[in-house]
This record gives sequence, structure tokens and C-alpha cells, in this order.
Amino acid sequence: MKKIFNFFIFFILVFINPSNARANNFAYMIVDGQSGKVMASHRADELRPPASLTKIMTLYLIFEAIQNGKINLTTRFSVSKRATQQEPCNLWLKMGATISVKDIIYALVTRSANDMSITIAEGLSGSVEKFCDLMNQKAKELGMTRTKFYNPTGLPDRRQVTTAKDMMTLARALHKNFPKEYAYFKTKTFSFNGKPIRNHNRMLNSFTGMDGIKTGFTFASRFNISVSAQRIGANGQPIRVFGVVLGGQTSVSRDKKTAELMEKAFNKLHATPRMQEVVATTSDIAKIDQIDRLVDETEVNDCVQELSKPTQPSPKLNNRRSRKKSKVKVEQVKDLPMTEPSQVSVSLRDPIDEILNNPLNIDINRALPAGWVKAKPQLKIS
Repeated sequence: MKKIFNFFIFFILVFINPSNARANNFAYMIVDGQSGKVMASHRADELRPPASLTKIMTLYLIFEAIQNGKINLTTRFSVSKRATQQEPCNLWLKMGATISVKDIIYALVTRSANDMSITIAEGLSGSVEKFCDLMNQKAKELGMTRTKFYNPTGLPDRRQVTTAKDMMTLARALHKNFPKEYAYFKTKTFSFNGKPIRNHNRMLNSFTGMDGIKTGFTFASRFNISVSAQRIGANGQPIRVFGVVLGGQTSVSRDKKTAELMEKAFNKLHATPRMQEVVATTSDIAKIDQIDRLVDETEVNDCVQELSKPTQPSPKLNNRRSRKKSKVKVEQVKDLPMTEPSQVSVSLRDPIDEILNNPLNIDINRALPAGWVKAKPQLKIS
């Protein structure tokens, strides 16, 4: 109950109070992916809590283990007691349950599942502490000079710090060293145990060419994001821009700032927005806007919902009257009118499978939903 109370207090202080919209404490860095030129920078060397951007390093080590043949996508790891004790967001698997590396990757990319971070850390290294040693060793190898990791989740630890510059180094290294695996970060939704899980990164839908990579939130860090987007230059060649923005007071202000910085960088590089063959209708755009509003502040809302779940299963019905009432409720649900399926859909196809099965025919500009078009670069403010 205490955790739930803390989350609702946060909503009151941050999301309802409009004065806090001006309280952003941004640190950021924007870089041209081709030349490595810094396009914009502000407080890029300032120490900040990484929050779930930590999981980019966790994923880096997973991809490296796959590349080295230590594990593969079908390798299964057991969920420990320590994993089940992590704060949300989680997948909520029980102790002793097993899960594949492939599903762990998806869970980290989309839901930012803390229990899966612990599961993979223990599975690869034997303990969280040994895995953190590997994280710090890799950070040093990559040139992340000011970053220190003490857990693979990004959950609060005053010792765990990073900078926008270091997170930029990590994002670019991951994209360079694992170009195929990087496609996981495009995943907008994946299905686990029959339930769709949406990506916390709403910019995959709202910014032209966006294809990753990770968001993060804690009370101390506020809203962080590491992004990468690709568009076509005036010469017909692809142009990629990387961005790291830390310290947004809300996810909306963070995404808005990120979009502004990325758009300016693309303009300087003379990028042209990609045009889709099918033009989106006004109703399609309205549906997309509605979806974006519904998933606003997803990183917090999901956790509140998880914390509100009952820990014990509901008692079985023991008498005829209660069974009869339950039957009536089911029938009433069945009688509810069915809504027409939306034309705004999200593909559940595995991007990695698509690449491996057809490596020579990859659409580098497929980040936007089918039917979406933006004639001119423009900011989308939810």
C-alpha cells in the first residue's frame, strides 16, 4: 500500500501541478551517426541517475553473449527469488519458472521488466554482483568514463550514475556492434502468455524515422530517453541521428524536447522525410493520437496497475447463489457491443526473424505505421 500511495503522490505533485511543466532539468547530447559530430549538447558530462537506460548495457551484454555462442535465443533461464522481489515494472513470473532469452530481450526492450534483468544477470554470470562487474568492465572498454553500475535494472541506487555523453557512447556502440539485434528496439508490441505488451517509447509512433532505443524513469532521474532515428538525405542516402535526453519532468516534456533537438539535427543535415505510398486519412491520424494519449506516462501507469493487482487468487464460489450471480455477470459481458477493429495496428512479427530470413531486402525506413505520411517534418505534442 505504501508503494501505491507513493505513486499517487507523484501523480499529484508532477502531473497535476502545471508549474512543474517548467521544472525540466535537461541534460542532452545529439550526434550525427555517420560523422560522429556533436549536433547539440547541454550538461552532457553532468552525473545523472540512468534509470532504465541501464538496461541498454544489460542488453548489450546479452547480445554479446549470443554473438560469442555462450547462449542463443532459445536458451532458457530460471527465475530466482531475488528476481521475483524486484519493484515494478515486471513480468511477474513465479520463482522457478523459466523463460527464453528471446522473451527476456523483448521484455527488457518494451516493458523494461526489472525481474527479467535480474534473471538474465544471474543466468549469464551466476550473480547480480558478478554481472555488474561485467557491466562496468564493458563500460570502461567502450569509453564510458563516468558511468558506474551497481545493478542491471536501473532501480534507485545513489552510487549508480551516468552522463548523457556516456549513454550516447553506449547507444552508438550497440548500434555499430549489433546491427541485427538493434532491430529489437523497433518492437512496438510483443505478445507474452497471450497478453500484448506495449513499448514505453511512444516516439516510435510520433517521430518520423524513429527506430529505438530505450526510455527510463525513476523519481530521482525523472524521465530519460535514448533514441535513434533514420531518414533519407537529399542525395538519397540514409542519415542517422542519435539522441540522449535526461531529466524530463514528464514523458511528454521529454519527448517534446527530444523531438525538437532531433528535428533541428535532421534539418542541418538536409534530411528529407520519407513518404509512404498510402496516405493516412484524418480518422487514422485521430486514432493514432488517441492511442498516444491512452499510453501517456506508461512507465508509471503500468507500475501502478501492477502494484494494485491482488496478491492472492480470488476465492472459489462455494454456493449456488454466488455461482448464479457470476453467470449473470458473464452473460452481461457477452452482450456488450463489439467495437470495430481499428485500422491502426502494430505488427507482432519478430524483427530479428525478418532480418535473418531476408537479410538483403530490409526496409530501413519502415519505422512508421503503415499508412502514415508526413509531408514536412513537424513536432507532435501529445
